[in-house]
Amino acid sequence: MPMPSSSFRSRDRLGGMKGFLSHRVRMLGGHLLRLAVVLGVAWLVHATHQQRERTRTALGLAVVPITAVQHHIPQAARFGNASRKVDGAREVLDEHGFNVGTILQTSPSGDTAIGFSGPTDLLVVCDPALVIAGIEVISSGDTRDHVRAIENDERFWASFVGIPLAALAEPRQQRAVAGATLTSRAITEALTLRMGGAADVSRFETAPTQADIARLFPDAALSEADAGDPSVIRVRTADGIPLGWALRISPAADRVIGYQGPTDAVVGFDTENRVAGVLVLESFDNAPYVGYVRDDRAFPSIYAGMTVEELAGIDPKSTGVEGVSGATMTSQAIAEGIVLAAQDHRARRAAQSRKSVWQQCATWLRQIEGAQWGAIVVMLLGVVTAFTRARGMWVGRKVLPVVVLAYLGFGAGALLSLGQFVGWVQAGVPTGASVMLVLTAIAMAMPMTTKRNVYCSHLCAHGAAQQLIKAVVKPKRRLPAALHPWLSRLPWALLTIAIFAVVLPLPLSLVDLEPFDAYLPQVAGIAALAIFVCGLVTSLSYPMAYCRYGCPTGALLDYLRLHPRSGQVTWRDGLLLGCLVIAAVRYWSLL
Repeated sequence: MPMPSSSFRSRDRLGGMKGFLSHRVRMLGGHLLRLAVVLGVAWLVHATHQQRERTRTALGLAVVPITAVQHHIPQAARFGNASRKVDGAREVLDEHGFNVGTILQTSPSGDTAIGFSGPTDLLVVCDPALVIAGIEVISSGDTRDHVRAIENDERFWASFVGIPLAALAEPRQQRAVAGATLTSRAITEALTLRMGGAADVSRFETAPTQADIARLFPDAALSEADAGDPSVIRVRTADGIPLGWALRISPAADRVIGYQGPTDAVVGFDTENRVAGVLVLESFDNAPYVGYVRDDRAFPSIYAGMTVEELAGIDPKSTGVEGVSGATMTSQAIAEGIVLAAQDHRARRAAQSRKSVWQQCATWLRQIEGAQWGAIVVMLLGVVTAFTRARGMWVGRKVLPVVVLAYLGFGAGALLSLGQFVGWVQAGVPTGASVMLVLTAIAMAMPMTTKRNVYCSHLCAHGAAQQLIKAVVKPKRRLPAALHPWLSRLPWALLTIAIFAVVLPLPLSLVDLEPFDAYLPQVAGIAALAIFVCGLVTSLSYPMAYCRYGCPTGALLDYLRLHPRSGQVTWRDGLLLGCLVIAAVRYWSLL
């Protein structure tokens, strides 16, 4: 039989190489499209949540029932006018119309304080002397069970009673609630932020009011301080539509003296970040001189259309402002203050962006405590086991599951869940969640890049419990062939329900879909405990029953896994694409 010529062999190799490359391109292309759909759903969940939060915040204290206040001030009968002592607060009146207290809420100022999976808006009730009489939860983006554990902890709330309201501005070490440490710390931080704890000290006691902002933005109904820069005020309509922002020149300009003292002012910027107006506020300067500047229409027009970068580029000592007739020194001091405030704002932004990745990592590493390092070491051992022969040895099959179950499960309560994912997407990653952050990074990155779902196989405490049952009991029963295709779709049904519950929204707490809160008995709800028990009992007969037929988090992580069939379109792609379309329609309906 004649041997094939070298040219035929070369063509065969070339054809095989082309086929291999074509398969790889399809596989990677399909994988990237899947990632794009998941990221699209995540963005829409975030955007929809933010839109709802803007609407909720616009309602403010109007949604608070008087009964919530009566729990702390029994003689409270109705709400009065806006408080003259606390910005954004309302007076509480008795049946005769006498002032018996003051109420305020922490949102939006405290919304940057993230607990386990979201911020918590608080109602602070004070007596007439502005001493705290009690605190209530208005609403929370955190998981229901964590919030419930704190609401039931009377000692936590009692620790605030009797404290002067102004004292909240000073950061304080507050007792953490067992099982809900991140949430309880975030509540304390939200109170500090609400009272201006993160802001620089201004020489002017009165901050710009809503009425002041409305003079710059006539359609303004909601104004809130920016978490990253306390001198910035974000401005929106009643529907939550951004109108622009305002830059307060105090405290940056507090040392700029006009005729006989400094002056506070705000500069309004439209949505294109160009100056839309200037408003002169309080002043220690000569009152008639300040009045001349306020009444001079030409003074604000000097800055019209300028960007904050252009303002910051002006020499503070040579602003080009000749001065308002009769108030030269006062107007020139205000002009200098505007430039200094713009430069201070630019410096803050530069300082935030100037930190290198290594500096940010070093700061983060210094915040990790000893017990958290132990959990991270366990995670790294799990990763090493997954990629070595140890995964098939007794160390990987028995020792590691015991360590993961004890340390990550019942010790740290470190299990990923849909509630955590959604909370982080909606509100951001909480500070101090180092263990969950590392675990999430491993769980997401590994299947995307290495084809292995390391979290589900080696780092999930609930999976470890089922692995130990499998090793000890050795269950061998199999589901009837007719039930397998239906039950294997259950995790995806739960994932779809979770997405709908978030974007529509539906009256459903995501922690009721999974058993993972059961590893923190202090906060676990009945649904989580029931799923926990049922899943493990079923695993006594059917190997890894919950992982195979009940875990939506595992289904999502496995969907992100890169594998040889990633280039093929499946019903899962169609289902998630449908979720993307519904989420997009819902988001646009809220605009």
